[in-house]
Amino acid sequence: MYKKLSKIILMIFFFLGQSAFAQLDSILDQSVWRNFIVHLPTNYNPNNRYPLVVNLHGLNSNAAQQQSYSQFDLVADSKKYIVVYPNAVGGSWVINGSSDVDFISHLIDTIRNNFSCNNCLFVTGMSQGGFLTYKLACALPQVIKAIGVVSGNMSQSLQNSCNVAAGLPVLHFHGNADQLVNYNGTTGIPPVLTTINWWVTKNACNTNVLFNALPDINVSDNCTVEKYYYGSGTAGSNVTFYKILNGGHTWPGASPIPAFGPTNLDINASQIIGDFFNQFCSTTTGIVETKPELLSLHPNPFTSKISIDNTSGSEIFNLSTITGQTIWTGENINDQNFSGLPSGVYFLDVKNKNGQKTFKLLKQ
Repeated sequence: MYKKLSKIILMIFFFLGQSAFAQLDSILDQSVWRNFIVHLPTNYNPNNRYPLVVNLHGLNSNAAQQQSYSQFDLVADSKKYIVVYPNAVGGSWVINGSSDVDFISHLIDTIRNNFSCNNCLFVTGMSQGGFLTYKLACALPQVIKAIGVVSGNMSQSLQNSCNVAAGLPVLHFHGNADQLVNYNGTTGIPPVLTTINWWVTKNACNTNVLFNALPDINVSDNCTVEKYYYGSGTAGSNVTFYKILNGGHTWPGASPIPAFGPTNLDINASQIIGDFFNQFCSTTTGIVETKPELLSLHPNPFTSKISIDNTSGSEIFNLSTITGQTIWTGENINDQNFSGLPSGVYFLDVKNKNGQKTFKLLKQ
């Protein structure tokens, strides 16, 4: 349930060119109030439906700093995205546990329930937020259309355990002089190219890379860019890697932070991420009639039967295991008996012409 922290809620209205809207709000998650910033695109209309982007800050940063640093609101206004900037507890994301995965999952459902989103979900993150982006790609029950990582990486343990389905488009930016998330890897963290190759293999992309040395437009930034593109992957996916030669632990195109090394100003990571995401959102905005989010499910936990209320009769249901294995697909889930399923966690995707909703279920 979507709740506002009544005595400390802060409403922030600001202008970036044309009128834009941002709101700091909170949800109660796992007995902790977790706050976040929501940015609605210019001329947001609740009768239209918009892609949702989750933008994750780095270690010891916060949502407001990530919003300001990445300047992704400008892209959101141009591309008509809703963007949510979550806050980690104490400035640090939980990478080796599930609590922040559960929080982000809860947050996504909250945003979808309270704003007009279509079924296009994207995640991007900086540094430790990039590590969480890769973790979410492997763990979220909601279907992510594509991810973008800046100065982050994917741990070896996550590569060993990740069960994400093939076909997830990946965009990665990394400086080879990054002193915080080392380009060549460290204990438990493989070199960046190992991570890139992991996704190329996972997505069955063409291993014949398309290489492009980008023009050195801003010679004063002391770094240049090489682009590596691996296309023809599963379900039209690709893996695109921007290697920043002499680049530091920074967001290309952002205001330079000298303490973190050179910031490349030949490219703008936010614009590239926005364009990249846009390739993988086939759902256009349109008039909302009945949202899948309005559906209600009971009981949960369940033993044999799952009942869905307020159906329109046009829903398609897909019940899957926590590893993504489909158990049952059909139109009349209320008539099904799942008493033979082993106890455990399952996910139920509900789709109709207006979008998609995912329920997390516990089988007793």
